[in-house]
Amino acid sequence: MNFLNIFEDRVAGIFGATRAPFSFKKLAKQAAHEMEDQTLVINGVNTAPALYTILIANDDDPLMAPFYPQLSREVSELVKAQAEKKHYVFVGEPLVRFMIDPSLKSGRFSVFAENVDAPTLGRLYEEERAYQAGLSAKSAQQPYPAPAPAPASAAGPVAAPAAAPAADDPFNGADPLAPADPFAPNLPDPAAPIPVPQTLSREALAGLGGAAATGGALGAAAGVAASMSTPRPQQVAQARAQLVDVVTGDVLDVTGNRCVVGRERAAADVVLRDPNVSRRHAQLTFTGADWSIEDLNSTNGTLVNNRRITRCPLRSGDLLTFGLSTFEFRG
Repeated sequence: MNFLNIFEDRVAGIFGATRAPFSFKKLAKQAAHEMEDQTLVINGVNTAPALYTILIANDDDPLMAPFYPQLSREVSELVKAQAEKKHYVFVGEPLVRFMIDPSLKSGRFSVFAENVDAPTLGRLYEEERAYQAGLSAKSAQQPYPAPAPAPASAAGPVAAPAAAPAADDPFNGADPLAPADPFAPNLPDPAAPIPVPQTLSREALAGLGGAAATGGALGAAAGVAASMSTPRPQQVAQARAQLVDVVTGDVLDVTGNRCVVGRERAAADVVLRDPNVSRRHAQLTFTGADWSIEDLNSTNGTLVNNRRITRCPLRSGDLLTFGLSTFEFRG
């Protein structure tokens, strides 16, 4: 029995009575092919890639998530056996990680390998350990029981009285001594009257832009708005920016008020194929007039104009660095 059949049997043992969503024998062959393509001669030595990312469908993730640690170990052992057969070496212990690709259908997968240096491999190992620990903690949490329904009287259901906040609750109300957040958007006063006709919801108006706002919304509200003395609220600015790769010139469009930059396709709006980029690396935020950027506790940090930041405002022309990728921000 060759090592591919042994690998397939071991994976079948991990899933037990549950059927694997796809053929791990095909996965092993694809990993071996990727190894061949990405093996480099470094200092005269054939150095095999030590980083293997397996993309799976979103629908297959719930089934496979409990087995990720064991599956990663088995694929890693398979990769090492293949490298030994070819007399290849690694810069460190091979890292195998699973990620979701929303574009994949159930039962489909993709494998790609990358040759990274030893320090980067070590940082990615730490990131993956933290990610796996988060999954374990999340699965261990038990949902709170649903509250019992309030008894109904002859006159109809009785509304439950609102619970008064505890006097010693440290989270009761905002801290009056806390400094104001300079990045927080200016929100309207919830107690102020809303000069919007009742025929249109506030959410509908906020989502309209361009011809829709000036034509459809105003036309529908013309009869009511003409009799109102309060001014019509200003149209919400449409978020629009670009990230331009300073090396290739590739342009990545940024739309929406929030945009996550990262490596995980299921968690990021702008996806970068860079092993130095974290799953959720940084977030761009539009407040209605200005842009800001916040690092999301990434492994390698986020740089603005070559300075590492936690959170800062953005101006058009700023240079943003995520991992080894640098972009000019245009907003």
